[in-house]
Amino acid sequence: MTQINQHRSLRDAFGQFATGVTVVTSRGQQGQPIGLTANSFASVSLEPPMVSWCIDKSSNRFAEFERADHYTISVLTAEQQAISNLFAMRSWDDTVFDDTEWFTGPNDVPQLPDVSARFHCQTTHRYAGGDHLIIVGTVLEFESTPKAPLLFFQGEYNALK
Repeated sequence: MTQINQHRSLRDAFGQFATGVTVVTSRGQQGQPIGLTANSFASVSLEPPMVSWCIDKSSNRFAEFERADHYTISVLTAEQQAISNLFAMRSWDDTVFDDTEWFTGPNDVPQLPDVSARFHCQTTHRYAGGDHLIIVGTVLEFESTPKAPLLFFQGEYNALK
C-alpha cells in the first residue's frame, strides 16, 4: 500500500468518529481578526477549566495561532454550515471577516454570534503532535445555548436525526 493510500485509509478510519464543528478565532500579528474551522476540539479538565484543539503545522495561520495568547472556540449549530465552509476555505484570507457577522469580545478576540457554545481561552500549553500542534487553553469565560449541533462524519456534514 502506498503512503498516499495509507493516509487516505487512516483519514477514512478517523472519519468514523463523529465530531462537532468549531471555528477558532483570535487576532493576527498585525491585529487583524483571524479564524479557522477545526473539529479537533475537546474538553480537558473541569478544575481548572481547560480545553484543547489542534492546528495543522502547514496551515497558513499556524504561526499566528501558535503565538496567540487568547482565542475563542465557537461551537457551530446545524444552521451554520456556511460559516464552517467560509473559515475552512478562506482561513488564510484577511478579508474573511468581511463576509460574516462578528463582534469583539474579551481580550479583543473576534466572536461569532448565535453559536451553541463559546469558550474564551488563554493559551496554557502547546504540545508537538506529529504534523499538528496541540493547543491547550484555560477557559476564562464561556456561554452556552442548547441548539442542534453541526456534525462532521465520514467526510461530510451531518445532523442528528
